Amino acid sequence: MDAALACGPLGRNYRGLRLPLVGGVVAVGAVRAPRRIGVTVAGIAALGLVDDLFSGPERGFRAHLGAGGTTGTLKAVGIPILALAATGSIPEATLVALSANSLNLLDTRPGRALKAFLAGAVLVRGPAKAYLPIAVLLAPYDLREMTMLGDAGSNALGAVLGFGSVGKLTARGRLLAIAALAGLTIVGETRSLGKLIERTPFLLHLDRLGRA
Repeated sequence: MDAALACGPLGRNYRGLRLPLVGGVVAVGAVRAPRRIGVTVAGIAALGLVDDLFSGPERGFRAHLGAGGTTGTLKAVGIPILALAATGSIPEATLVALSANSLNLLDTRPGRALKAFLAGAVLVRGPAKAYLPIAVLLAPYDLREMTMLGDAGSNALGAVLGFGSVGKLTARGRLLAIAALAGLTIVGETRSLGKLIERTPFLLHLDRLGRA
């Protein structure tokens, strides 16, 4: 971690601070994950890192699609393809891709995406257990604004939760999860999830826990 802090690529957080992007470290969890999932999550982290390093000002699906060949477009196409190659099922791939995007939508404040991952990992378990140690390791740095997950980390951890959900839920449960995540994506595209959290006292309390 100290090496990542010293020489990792930098990104700007919501306050404009330049912080080390350490989301790629999430791929270390692949060592303990099933190979199929580990390789896919590492690929998703790589797509996210490309977006972290080379993205323009566009935000959201509509902006990326409207701008044509952006790094966000590459990610929006690449993540579902990787998920489909890993699962061999359109519904399962959709769940993985939506999970990856949903956690990324939450990654706008320190610790927010990691808290969501940790809560989700407790529920779905499965492959998420392989990534828990690295998430716990990153949490203090993320909460104190010493590092950033970036798209590499948030997309990868979101995909991990998606794979866990695929293994945990029934077919009907997966469809309900897809509907819920699609709804969250729509809210994130049309409104502000951050403002929704700030207007909900309980969520705001959880959101601020542990921050510097």
